[in-house]
Amino acid sequence: MIILAGCQWDVLAAEPLPTQAAAAALDWVPPTWTPQPGGPALDAGPAYAAITRAPTATPRPLPTSTPYTPPPTYTPTATSMPTITATVEALPLSAYSLDEVVPLESFPRPAGDNGWGMHWIPTVKQEPAVVDRFVAELQRMHIRWVVFLNDGTQIGDNDYLVDRLVAAGMMPVMRIYRSTITPHDGDLAALVRHYRARGVTYFQLYNEPNVNDENKQGFANPTHYAAVWAEAARTVVENGGLPGLGALSPGGAYDHYTFLDRTLRTLAYNGDADLLNRAWLSVHNYHGTRLANDPDGFLLFRQYDAIIRAHLLRSMPMIGTEGGSYSENPDEVRHHLARQYGYMAEAEPYFFAFSYWILANQEGGSWDPAWEWQALFRAGYVHPVVTDFFYKGP
Repeated sequence: MIILAGCQWDVLAAEPLPTQAAAAALDWVPPTWTPQPGGPALDAGPAYAAITRAPTATPRPLPTSTPYTPPPTYTPTATSMPTITATVEALPLSAYSLDEVVPLESFPRPAGDNGWGMHWIPTVKQEPAVVDRFVAELQRMHIRWVVFLNDGTQIGDNDYLVDRLVAAGMMPVMRIYRSTITPHDGDLAALVRHYRARGVTYFQLYNEPNVNDENKQGFANPTHYAAVWAEAARTVVENGGLPGLGALSPGGAYDHYTFLDRTLRTLAYNGDADLLNRAWLSVHNYHGTRLANDPDGFLLFRQYDAIIRAHLLRSMPMIGTEGGSYSENPDEVRHHLARQYGYMAEAEPYFFAFSYWILANQEGGSWDPAWEWQALFRAGYVHPVVTDFFYKGP
């Protein structure tokens, strides 16, 4: 896992993050995606028997990344009929067949959704007492989305956690932990069925695939990732879940924007684009202390959306599963998190939630001290941002 907490930038005086409407006034507008020249070659990489495909009789050309240009807006005249504004009805997932695109409005949200998320604890299971303590804290902090790790296809270790989160009205987001980008060994279908019945709908498949260390072959490869992801995603969809494209690392060896572009190209080329009808994108929008309107910080989801729309002609749901700003100065942390969480009140419709990394580390049972300084709860210490900001709520 790549954490960008150590990459800090100059601090900007307090001001809100720019909304989409205000972006132009800050000398930045949502970009039109153009593939970067000179990027890594789009090759197949090492062969994996589990994902080998027979060639089609007539190979399909790779889709281009030409941005979608909407038709001109109709301007009514004085003699034209009154304009009728259609209201989008949020139908349940079950109302859509697997070959239909599920609109943003029909992806499930928690009751009282405010877009506030939190990455739970960096372990794959916790004792019930730990779960009780920190679920209660999440409630006090007004958190509605919770990202947690599950050990591959193991069933049962997170039953208590999921039950407590659902009972508290929070939306659990399961990252199915696997250390490499390879097909799952266990029964993924059984895992999805089990946790769908308990209230989990969102399943993140793999993590930071553009990081070399996450790949068994030693280097990141979007062609390989697209095929492995599609195999797992089809199982998730067929068993009632919503598959998440693994979050990309902004600091990965393979440029994250190019990696996303080429992953989407490969999914279409392989005939797997239908999986994107119910897919969502996990986002790691670490910000550091860079300028508020920096398009590569908290706001990088706008660039992802430009890439996605160039391929799908529509937006895809995104859930921030890791992010935040870190500093030894508590006031600086509060300054940045207040802007980031405050943004969610008027966030783009496709950006469902923003999640700080992490709630607790060693206090939650983690053995690795490396992330301790980023945890909000530590031994004998509660970060002031918890009491001064989160407890006060939106």
